[in-house]
Amino acid sequence: MAETEPTCIGRVRHVLGATVTVELDAGLAGVSPIWHGRLVPVGQVGSLVRISQGPVHLLASVVLVGISELAQPPLPTQTPTQGHRWIQVQLLGEVDALGSFHRGVTTYPGLDDAVHFTTRDDLVAVYPPTGVDRVDVGTLSADPGVAVTLDAGRPVTRHAAVVGSTGSGKTSAVARLLQSFSTGDWDSANIVVIDPHGEYSTALPGTSATRSVRGTGHDLLRVPYWALPAHELLHVLCGIETKTITDKFAELVVEERRRFASVADWLEIDDDSITAETPIPYDLRLVWHALDHANRATVTQKVGGTVCETAPGNPTTLTPAQFTPYSPGGATPHQGPTFRHYTPAPERLRLRLTNPEFGFLLEIPDPTKPDPLVGIITDCC
Repeated sequence: MAETEPTCIGRVRHVLGATVTVELDAGLAGVSPIWHGRLVPVGQVGSLVRISQGPVHLLASVVLVGISELAQPPLPTQTPTQGHRWIQVQLLGEVDALGSFHRGVTTYPGLDDAVHFTTRDDLVAVYPPTGVDRVDVGTLSADPGVAVTLDAGRPVTRHAAVVGSTGSGKTSAVARLLQSFSTGDWDSANIVVIDPHGEYSTALPGTSATRSVRGTGHDLLRVPYWALPAHELLHVLCGIETKTITDKFAELVVEERRRFASVADWLEIDDDSITAETPIPYDLRLVWHALDHANRATVTQKVGGTVCETAPGNPTTLTPAQFTPYSPGGATPHQGPTFRHYTPAPERLRLRLTNPEFGFLLEIPDPTKPDPLVGIITDCC
């Protein structure tokens, strides 16, 4: 198509809601004409077309292409005439007389309305140019001269998702967003990426710090378990949320937080203000030991009896206390008042504490040393 010829590529033949079927002009040479030195991918799925309605231009995306008879034959035995080229488009929005794009349409095209391929002016109305409040994503495949940008505030202040089929470029799109934020004029931007598949570290060389749960030294990811509320930590480590176990676990956590606060000379806080959610360090091994002790203890008598402990155990080595086995016949010793009330939480907790895979989370703080949170934050920066 010569550049002086009209941009009409076909006519509307069917309209069903926002779905419009267009018969391509028989004189259109191929489905990728050249206009102003630019190849226009009319016949490609995802390309845009324009349908004028007076001063308003409807914009639509190509969703289907084909070569066949547009109308079904009256009888199944009849063979449709081949050679009709058509595209099916989905209406996206409209460009008003002032050149502003709006999603959705207020009017629908009529039969035989002319359909044009989009010009750069149409595309610029849909894709806002680069600005101080926008991040660059890339360029438009239909016209590399048109930049694709995003309002920087929306993915930050709202929930956002990047979706697509396998191989469609989701990882590349997210990497591009991160690069735009990290290399642009966003000096106060702090971004934390949880990357379980290790896809983004190579995309941000020189502008990011990488920490791994399997790292060593400065590269080790450190997450303080004691900064979590007690019930959330119990759920993470044991997958348990029953009230009996949660209440007991929270009670023991409060005791250990207060014990830590009484020893740490850098911490000044009233004991009564410490709760299960107060982010004060504590030794989780002591909580485990107390919970396991309450769960397995036997006593000399059911009411007011003494605990029949034969070995105290050791929280530091995660060695459980030992007790004289209870007598199933009702003789001494008896089951303690909370015998097996907290099963299986104590054993699950012990297994997590011995699992090196949880080392990044379960680093035990030392009350005789300075505030551990300072070192953790410094390592992450």
